[in-house]
Amino acid sequence: MNNDAYDHLPVDTPAHIVRMQAEIIKSLPLIERRNVMSCLSDFSYQQTMNLLKKKLQSTDEKLLKIAFIETVYKDDFSAEEHKRIKEFFMKS
Repeated sequence: MNNDAYDHLPVDTPAHIVRMQAEIIKSLPLIERRNVMSCLSDFSYQQTMNLLKKKLQSTDEKLLKIAFIETVYKDDFSAEEHKRIKEFFMKS
């Protein structure tokens, strides 16, 4: 495939299907597109949180929020930033 952003997504859906899904979403009116993206975002969040609850065998909100950030944003922050984020959630 070409050097396309869709070629690098860690999904089990073939890239050409992901492209078709993206085109369908792009063709929607803005308000519908926003609604679809909000639902998809919420679904992804809920799925991740459910997996973390099972993995950690915990419902502690602070621990789950920390685990969520460490899972979803593991490559987006330095070790020091992760440490500060963890400290922030532990204080609140």
